[in-house]
Amino acid sequence: MKKHLPLSFPRKPTILRAASRSLIPSAIAHWLGVRAIAIAPEQVAVREGLRAGVAVGTVMLLALYLHTPLMAWSAFAAFWTCLVDPGGLLRPRLATMLKFAALGTIISGSVSAAAGFGLVPAFLALGVSVFGCALGRLRGAIATQIGVLAAIVAVVAVCYPFPPDVAFRLSGLFALGAIWATLICVLAWPVDPYTPLRLACAAVLREEERMTRRMLDLMKPDGQSRKPQRASAGAFRREIRSRIERTRGRIEVLSADAISSRTRATLMPAVEACDRIFIALIAFEHAVLSGETSRTARRTVRVVTTTLHRMALETQRPEPRPERLLRQQRLLARIAEQETDLFSKGAHVCAQAVQDLITAWQTLSTPQAHATGQTRSGAARPAAVPRAQGLRHAARLCVCVLIAYAISLRLNLPYAYWAMMAVVVVTQPRVTTTLPRTIERVIGSIAGGLLAAVMGVLLPVWSILLLIFPLAAATIALRSVNYALCVMFMTQLFVLVTDLVSPGLGWDVALARAINNIIGSLVGLAGCLLLWPERRDAPLATQVAEAFRANIRYAALATGPEILSWSQIESARRKAGTTSTLAEIQYQTARLEGLRRSDQIAKARDILFLLRKLAGAASVWWMEKTPDPTPAVRQRAELYSRLAERFDPAEHSLSSTTPRQDLPLEDLLTLLEKLDLADLEDEHIVAVSHGYPL
Repeated sequence: MKKHLPLSFPRKPTILRAASRSLIPSAIAHWLGVRAIAIAPEQVAVREGLRAGVAVGTVMLLALYLHTPLMAWSAFAAFWTCLVDPGGLLRPRLATMLKFAALGTIISGSVSAAAGFGLVPAFLALGVSVFGCALGRLRGAIATQIGVLAAIVAVVAVCYPFPPDVAFRLSGLFALGAIWATLICVLAWPVDPYTPLRLACAAVLREEERMTRRMLDLMKPDGQSRKPQRASAGAFRREIRSRIERTRGRIEVLSADAISSRTRATLMPAVEACDRIFIALIAFEHAVLSGETSRTARRTVRVVTTTLHRMALETQRPEPRPERLLRQQRLLARIAEQETDLFSKGAHVCAQAVQDLITAWQTLSTPQAHATGQTRSGAARPAAVPRAQGLRHAARLCVCVLIAYAISLRLNLPYAYWAMMAVVVVTQPRVTTTLPRTIERVIGSIAGGLLAAVMGVLLPVWSILLLIFPLAAATIALRSVNYALCVMFMTQLFVLVTDLVSPGLGWDVALARAINNIIGSLVGLAGCLLLWPERRDAPLATQVAEAFRANIRYAALATGPEILSWSQIESARRKAGTTSTLAEIQYQTARLEGLRRSDQIAKARDILFLLRKLAGAASVWWMEKTPDPTPAVRQRAELYSRLAERFDPAEHSLSSTTPRQDLPLEDLLTLLEKLDLADLEDEHIVAVSHGYPL
């Protein structure tokens, strides 16, 4: 029988991969993740970092050997070219790096020459370059990355005013560094382009595994107290829900070529299985936090834990082995045969999800499945920002960069381009993304500047030169892990390179870097708040009310008289989870913005916590539903049906005499507290469900 060769070779565990996993312990990453601090340790790109280290380090060695300080431009060009590398297949990677090399070569020479003629030409050239680069956001994610880094080239070039002949030489040095880095990235250390996606899928499964291990700890006789675990349950679920949706979105935009289509057909069923198992885990967690510790419960959770562990191992392989999941699937199916309690019914959901994943993986080699994967994957494309929003962002960024340039000239700041670089990187189309980026930029710059200053003062020149390689490697390796860590290593790299070409500055370079980054970050944040601000997101109270409606709708479907299948209830469950996540993100943003609404923020926090509990209870009710419900179950179903009809616009009848309106946060909190106590005959609940005024 003819055997098909794998599309990519599985990599055996190496020292580099082991080192990448130990850089950031998973417990720390999880602790940060549930606190809305984005960090993805599985995305540590060691090989990409090594390529960048070689590209930058060799250029710096040549610059010092030739005693040519201006060759620092080649080192910066090499670093930026490694940074613009989007990963993935070779052809789009090469096109991206060459486009950036050509654009950076033109901008570096023209802006430097314009600055050599005076301040007015410098301002004009800088403004036009930044505005044009910012318009790349209209053409998608890759064009956005090229535009951001090309704008950084412009803000650095304006601080190197040269006559035209020297500016032409500077652009040549930029082209030299960019082409050298392109060759290194293309020819050295070939990397599987889809490893980050596979690792992202595996990371979601490991998060769910961590969730089940947490349940096992709670079910021990001397287990942890359940009270603090109840308080953190919402944060755990929010983090997993966010990871599932982010990973699903990244997989859906894969192109329609053969390898991408196959990768999509491999990973999308894994994400769907992960999502289906998640609903069972929510029900399990709700029962465990309520005191469930039976033998069946412990056995079910243990089997699900080992199943998730095996699924994570197979998902991160280029060619997953579905037969490795058969044993776990049979164990889950055996538990599900009992159909006696919540955990056996949850085991049935998990067994069906694993069986569907096995079937999908087993049919990957068939031409029909391959063609189907091509058709589906070709429908999705990376989305660009709306035209009006892109133009507004470009104008805002242009004005902010020019303001930062004027401030640096007025204050006679050394290395003024660092302030403008901070503006370019920090300023985002929406203030909700600009604010955390500003905080991370400032923290990373201060930490990196202090470390670089200590190294610049205490270490000899030859050891600083040796540090260029690991710093460049760490910056590129951590770019997808956490922005503050990336900035910290990037700051050390830039400060030490500057110190090498201009020795004797020491602490001054690091201090200038920190001050300029703080100034630039604040200018970018102020620009987002004051210059053509976009329409703000819905107020916190509105988003909390939306999450309330979605969760009530989910509870109404879960308790309704019909026994619904997974596909019938999945849409309502996902909407309940995503709206709660969006409201929790808005709650975190409101906390960062200040304490003027501290009372409202506290109420929103309590409501969102109770909504997560309601979602868990609804999952339990759905799995425990029987054809002959008890009177108490029917009463609960009628209550949630009335609540959904009043608050959910999809259920609100046009003939109803009572218009739908949201309750204040105080009333929502009171209602949810009553529902949490299961006091279904409470006068408050009856009045609200019938639409009576309170």
